[in-house]
Formats: sequence, C-alpha cells, structure tokens
Amino acid sequence: RMMCSINNNAVILAPRDCSEYNVLEERKSGVYRVTPEARNGTFEVFCDMESYGSGWTVIQQRLNGSVSFNRTWLEYKKGFGNLRGEFWLGNDHIHLLTKAKDMILRIELEDFEGVREYAKFDQFYVANEFLRYRLSISGYRCVISCSTGGTAGNALMFNKQFNHDQKFFTTPDRDNDMYPSGNCGAYYSSGWWFDACMSANLNGKYYHKHYKGVRNGIFWGTWHNMSTEYYPTNYRQAFKTVKMMIRPRIYTCICVIHRLKTSDPQWSSLEPEWKHM
Repeated sequence: RMMCSINNNAVILAPRDCSEYNVLEERKSGVYRVTPEARNGTFEVFCDMESYGSGWTVIQQRLNGSVSFNRTWLEYKKGFGNLRGEFWLGNDHIHLLTKAKDMILRIELEDFEGVREYAKFDQFYVANEFLRYRLSISGYRCVISCSTGGTAGNALMFNKQFNHDQKFFTTPDRDNDMYPSGNCGAYYSSGWWFDACMSANLNGKYYHKHYKGVRNGIFWGTWHNMSTEYYPTNYRQAFKTVKMMIRPRIYTCICVIHRLKTSDPQWSSLEPEWKHM
C-alpha cells in the first residue's frame, strides 16, 4: 500500500519503508520519512540505497563509538543516536516496520583487520512492547560455503543453549532474559534479545581494538577467528563497523506514477502498477 493523491499538481506519497522510495527511483542514501501504519504517524529512517540490492531501511549502525548503547528500556523503545551516524532506530519503530511487511534482515560487520562479512536472514520480526519486543528470526543461508568464510555465520541461532530466536528484549533496567542468576543487559551493558546470555550482541560496548576481560563489546560468536586466535590469549574480538538493515522479501509498490505528456505540464493521472523484484 502506498497512498497517492494529487494536491495542487503535487503528488503526495506515504512510503512504508525505504524499498518503496527505491521503487519510486529515489536512489540517494539518506534520511527519509516513512509511514508503516497511517494511524501511528510517520517517522524518519536512514535509507541505504547503495548496498546489495538497495532499498534497505537501517535499524542500527555502529561506526566509531560516539554513541553509548548502555541505555534504558525507554531509550531503546523510542530510539537514540543520530540517523546519519550511530543509532538504534527504536523498538516501537522496528515493530511497526516488521509488522507492515514480511522483512529480511541483513547484518554487515567489519573488524579492525579490514575483514568484512555479512549474515542474511529471510524472516525478521519484532513484536510489540506488550510482548516485550520478542524476536522472531529464521531463514539463515550460506550464500558461499560457510567453511570458506564467505559469510559471518549464524550467531543468532548458534545452538540450543544460545539461541536468540523467540527471546524477549532485555535492557540494563528491564530483565526479560533466560539467565536465572542475573540480568544479561546489566552485565553486558546493553539492550538485546539475550538468551542466557548470548552468542551475539551487536549493541555491546564499542572497543577500538582487541580487549581483555568481560566480553561486553560488540559480539558475533561465529566470526572467523573468534574461538581459535583470541580466546586462548583472553583477547576479545572488536568490530569497527556494524549495520543492521531490513527490506521486504518482495518489493511491492502499488503506485508507480506516470506523467502524461500533455500540452499542460501537470500531473493528470495516476496509473497503479505492481512491481515485484
């Protein structure tokens, strides 16, 4: 659904996410307004129009450690940071985006050695606050043979002990995790869909190099050298950049606008057209 109308020769659009801006030939990455549900109003998001396939709505980004992710339940609910820098979009907004359409999740990571990898999940949904923003995640596939390091691995569904699927969101001040002896969010200084506690945490503390001690930094448990190179020496992997972004499994745009070539230069008709990509 995309609302289209004409007002004083201008076309008014209400895209639900960045993919609909992309279909409308907005090809520049930047901040756009989206309306996943009309009754809940609009809000700003950062659209990545350059990464794989374009049309991505970014829900989280880490770049340099300028923004602390050691935040309260309310801050994670509403979102924080700068959309052009480091940020968390907000659990309410993420819920609305994933409720409006079936979404895929793409996670891109880069370490300080320049290694870049990604993980892609074919199903990503975050429930509402009443359900404690429960995560539903599935559909991980290795595009390149996993043994070659072609992907970042499936750290979100690592094993039976550490599986973030169907887990509630936990923050340092709101304990919803599966750990019986404490609050994973408080221990790891971040908000995340903790199990008891984690095989992944992309909202951990930003370190500018490998570090020692509690593994409270950005963490992806299936990273290529996570267990062999650094664990025996008690050094922890650090990540330079992280990006979490979502896009509909099928691009759908009801309104693709055609301008009729008439002597009077104005929008004179709207021709709905379906496009699947």
